[in-house]
Amino acid sequence: MPQATSSTLQLENLSPFIGTAVHGIDLREPVSDADFAVLRDALNQRSLLLFRGQQIDEGQHVAFSRRFGTLLGHVLTQFLKQQHPEIYVLSNVTEGGKPIGNHKEGWNWHSDLSYKAEPSLGALLYAVEVPPEGGDTLFASMHAAWDALDPAMQQRIRHLKATHSYANYYGKAFADRQPLSDKQRADVPDVQHPLVRTHPETGRLSLYVGQDVVKQIDGLPADESTALLAELNAHAIDPRFCYRHRWQAGDLLIWDNRSTMHCATPYDDHKYRRVMHRTTVAGDRPF
Repeated sequence: MPQATSSTLQLENLSPFIGTAVHGIDLREPVSDADFAVLRDALNQRSLLLFRGQQIDEGQHVAFSRRFGTLLGHVLTQFLKQQHPEIYVLSNVTEGGKPIGNHKEGWNWHSDLSYKAEPSLGALLYAVEVPPEGGDTLFASMHAAWDALDPAMQQRIRHLKATHSYANYYGKAFADRQPLSDKQRADVPDVQHPLVRTHPETGRLSLYVGQDVVKQIDGLPADESTALLAELNAHAIDPRFCYRHRWQAGDLLIWDNRSTMHCATPYDDHKYRRVMHRTTVAGDRPF
């Protein structure tokens, strides 16, 4: 049963470890400070919030997103909305011979902007148009993944660090596209992050891994690094720790990049249109 909170707001867990549906909130209207405090706490504890049936415009999307912190742009500036450049478009739609958004983005397990020195706190993704089938998004709790590791593995990896590389990710995910420009590469140099990070608001530990974007575990021989990364990535996405979101138009999801990974799934992109708007909230350096 949904759990009652302040005013009309209600919370309902979506899975054992991750995800909470928020009921009784219309994001076209300002969210009270009391209700926002409940939402922020729920995000810290459950890592993902779902708002169904929202009818927000771009300005309302941006305004609600700013409640969580400073908003970031994206290195692929051609896919930002002109009136609201805080919004990054994910889409297979082409208009005037040009794509309106990035297509096939995130079809691997990752945490957004982990290739930055200060990765994002989280993202708010709004479904404008969705296909009637396919195009789901999978989310995994990195808190649950860490907690489920055996003590020997926890001790082995607790203080290791890894290199995150946008260039490495782009080269594997978009090998059929034009290579990054020198400026784009300069904007996203490789960075080093802990393999196990501490949530800055709750103090909980989580795995901090990812497919393709994590190039290596530093200080290990290449073969050992590759094997350990593969083992940790496979463990992190065990179905026990995951929630599969089946999108409906009007859904708004916010997830905490400090404690989750996510992965897009395919759909018939020749038959169906998909248009998603994403804002990204600035974070701080993992520790």
